[in-house]
Amino acid sequence: MKNLIFKYGITGGVISSIVGTLNWIFIAKPLGVSASQTVGYITIALSLLCVPLGIKYYRDIKNDGQIRYGQAFKIGLAITCVAALVMAVHSMIFFAFQRDEFIAWQKADLSDKDLEAFNEQLATMPEFAFTPLFQGLVMFTMVMIIGAVINLLSAWVHIPVKLTRAFRWKVTSQ
Repeated sequence: MKNLIFKYGITGGVISSIVGTLNWIFIAKPLGVSASQTVGYITIALSLLCVPLGIKYYRDIKNDGQIRYGQAFKIGLAITCVAALVMAVHSMIFFAFQRDEFIAWQKADLSDKDLEAFNEQLATMPEFAFTPLFQGLVMFTMVMIIGAVINLLSAWVHIPVKLTRAFRWKVTSQ
């Protein structure tokens, strides 16, 4: 099961990291913060589709078409955790090299009033908030929260197939 978790988790994390880098290059700079954030959240959600795919693979291939909610939840949580770790490492590397450009980019399209508020907010933030490690932790947490929702739904969705198959078997065996 470890191979399955790493395979789907790393795949999800790498997809998000690649699309995130492409987002920074092709969308963030020309289109701004809102468009980039929208693409970013959509990318995280889409990359976490590896969770239901991993659960489905385990249920159908490794476990003879059956899975309990607890099993599905544990598998999904593990896949999410691996994907979140990959994305956190990507975020740390990105912030280590792009910190100043990233902060300048966030300020670029702000009005004078918004820029003043943004600068005040930056001034009140502790110094550790501008470290790659903290940014990686923020990304890890965000992916885990989004992944938790996807995981809860994925584990729940894979249960009715088991019940449907069991019901069909009982009906046809009489």
